[in-house]
Amino acid sequence: MDREALEHGIVRRLLDHIDNRSTDMADEVMELSVDAYSAEHQAAEIEGLFLDQPLVLCLSGALPEPGTYRTVDLLGTPVLLTRDNDGQVHAMLNACRHRGVRLCDGAGEAIRLTCPFHAWTYGLDGKLGRMPVAEGFAGMDKSSKGLIRLEVAEGYGLIVGRLRPGAPIDIDEYLGPGLAEELAMLDFATWQPYNEPHVHKVAGNWKVTLDTFRENYHFNYLHKNTLASYAIGGVLTFDAFGRHLRNTSALKSIVELRERSEPDWGDVSGHFSYQYALFPNVSLTFDARHIELWQILPVDESHSEVVHTVYLRPGLTDEERSKAVDMAPWICDTVVDGEDFWVAGRTEPGVRLGLIDTVVFGRNEPAPQHLHRGFEDALAAYRARKASA
Repeated sequence: MDREALEHGIVRRLLDHIDNRSTDMADEVMELSVDAYSAEHQAAEIEGLFLDQPLVLCLSGALPEPGTYRTVDLLGTPVLLTRDNDGQVHAMLNACRHRGVRLCDGAGEAIRLTCPFHAWTYGLDGKLGRMPVAEGFAGMDKSSKGLIRLEVAEGYGLIVGRLRPGAPIDIDEYLGPGLAEELAMLDFATWQPYNEPHVHKVAGNWKVTLDTFRENYHFNYLHKNTLASYAIGGVLTFDAFGRHLRNTSALKSIVELRERSEPDWGDVSGHFSYQYALFPNVSLTFDARHIELWQILPVDESHSEVVHTVYLRPGLTDEERSKAVDMAPWICDTVVDGEDFWVAGRTEPGVRLGLIDTVVFGRNEPAPQHLHRGFEDALAAYRARKASA
């Protein structure tokens, strides 16, 4: 399938739902025990979902060319990503092997990486190079003091890695059948960050926060004065790719396509948006001008944080760039902080008192149902591996 065929198929589904006042549905209602939001459950999730699973660390455009680096901090783990002179991506613990001091901040270009404390120097592949007063470390095996390596893989515009040493990552295996080809078709590997990552503090469990991204049933109510002005609420497509998924939402302009026959539609990407959920914790919102990467992370059972980065498509006109750049802070501050994350915080203390036994996901909320079942399957597999070890 080519991109036009994919997008025309999505538009046909969305228009059919609009005409029939329908949406993609799950087979049944799901009731999730509020124990899923407990401290005990979250401790298991951190081990089994975050430290045992590959995670999306950033998009490829965050390391735009050889000789660049970027720091990523997730769940208290400082990760240093580099692209060496051959274009290969490396992931390492962002900590000098001398005294554990953080090497780098932010992003930039570098020939080598130098610790600010005692100037121990490392190559972009993490190998230890120069040590001032080298005679002070006579007898130490220098080859064993490179930066701690973490597994990482790149493909289809994604850089995926581990927060702890573990098995090598196969990007095709991580994405699974169908999704790799689809992301390749969207061709965003060269899209570069517009801003430094912005961290949102949310007074709600990480899964509550994540679920605000996964349905638009709430658009006509929570977002009645914001997103509902240009997007159609309650109409969503849902497609699963293993534990990952894709939703699409229609913009109100999509109804203009009814006035033309499908062969005359042309490029329809401006009439809907893609929203991918990449297991376990990433939301990737994609339109014709920009991508928003949202990394949702647990803090404690009733708090989470969301790392938000905007990537822009190369070659935007001044008008296109202005629209993308102007919309980003409005989405970030007014819609997400002011509405989505505000309402996520209002689940506290309701899910903590023991008076509500379940939360409910309707048939019209297939995406959060899919994710929560995936979380439980992954935790069960992790527990089984631990028990047999």
